[in-house]
Amino acid sequence: MSGSNLVRLSFSIEEELNDKFETLIREQGYENRSEYIRDMIRKQLTRRHCAAGGDVIGTISFLYDPEKPGLLLKLLKLRNGSPAQVLGDSRALLPRDGICSEMLMIRGKGSDIRALAESIRKQTGVLQTEFVITSPGE
Repeated sequence: MSGSNLVRLSFSIEEELNDKFETLIREQGYENRSEYIRDMIRKQLTRRHCAAGGDVIGTISFLYDPEKPGLLLKLLKLRNGSPAQVLGDSRALLPRDGICSEMLMIRGKGSDIRALAESIRKQTGVLQTEFVITSPGE
């Protein structure tokens, strides 16, 4: 957040834990410890906000068999029946693999987004499902 007042923190950890921490930072491509720690704090705040029933933005990505009879209609009914608001979607047919990849961008309660992701995952013909939440207010 540019223009924010920064606060300097200092803390102590065991050397072995610090070595693992430095490895994480390097492997994940962070430029410094501060960026990594800010990211971790934001993720925890988002989890807390979500657990408290706050409004979040989420993405649900899934792979499915487009030839599975009735699956597309079931997916559409799940999407339209969810209390979470679908803000946008993207779909791509992967002909070489014979599957479709779809991504939904959703706004709503974290529990509603999680429930929709689980409902999609349980459908016969859905091969893989992942969802991620972020909070616009954190």
